[in-house]
Amino acid sequence: MTITQPKSARGHNRRELILRSAAELMAERGYPAVSMTQIGAAAGIVGSGVYRHFESKSMLLSALLDRVVKNMLAGTRAVVASGLTGPDLLDEMIRAQTQIAIDNRSLVAVYLRDAGNLPVEGLRTLRRQQRQLVEEWIFQGESVAPYAGEMQLRTVVHAVFALINSVCTYDNPLPSARLVESISTMARATLHAGLGLETASTN
Repeated sequence: MTITQPKSARGHNRRELILRSAAELMAERGYPAVSMTQIGAAAGIVGSGVYRHFESKSMLLSALLDRVVKNMLAGTRAVVASGLTGPDLLDEMIRAQTQIAIDNRSLVAVYLRDAGNLPVEGLRTLRRQQRQLVEEWIFQGESVAPYAGEMQLRTVVHAVFALINSVCTYDNPLPSARLVESISTMARATLHAGLGLETASTN
């Protein structure tokens, strides 16, 4: 199956509205409890109109989750390309990852809870993108902490991701800017402690 591509700016805007409405509803109620009719109503579109942009609810979910993982991977690669090195590089990767997660809280919540509802091929694609993201972090972590073994690096990376993503699973009242700073600080502390960066720098 393929996703129908919008042929005009109006079509693109409507598609974006459908995606945003779907993310919010699925984050609040869960994927199984949300219908295409409800998504259309939330977007101000009749239910049949949603199918002009997405052939099925599972295709809509695929588009949502593909977007959030691609955004994370692109954000990481942009930081890597910035020229930063050492712990500063890892710290900025954390800040960028945190900003993306908080800016897309509904998407991340759906990703964490409902990825298993994807069709087999969609889930396979998502897992491949996830691995690319994790491997990029491991590679950059190894460049900063070459003394750390692969399993240590992998454990730390997954712990950092879990900490960052956890803020998307509940309604946090802090303003976004303050939340980004708070979560980034905790994630940096986790990464530095996990890789022994402070100890290594004093030896």
